[in-house]
Amino acid sequence: MPRFGFWLLSRGVVVLAVGGALYVLNGFLIGWADAYDVMLGITSPAEVRPQWCAWPLSLIGWAAIPAIVGAAAGYVITEQIKAHRARELSEVLSELRGLAVPPSPPPASGGDA
Repeated sequence: MPRFGFWLLSRGVVVLAVGGALYVLNGFLIGWADAYDVMLGITSPAEVRPQWCAWPLSLIGWAAIPAIVGAAAGYVITEQIKAHRARELSEVLSELRGLAVPPSPPPASGGDA
């Protein structure tokens, strides 16, 4: 199993479950529309009552969910780049090292002036 898939199934499910539970709790306590607005940062958690449950939802929506989405996007992009790579990295690096070698000095001229 790929690293991201393993992380998503082992630890990511916990983060998503906590986020889902907080959303459901806030949906019942402050209303579904307000819970959605707090989670997305449209409404401040200080503007709803009760605040004790809105602040954790706001933090999950502000930090954890974008981190998971960013990790998923980064993983997908990395896998696509690896799948379309035509040459091995070591081959490319050795070619670049060969190009970085300074040129040899020109041959000495035979004519005296």
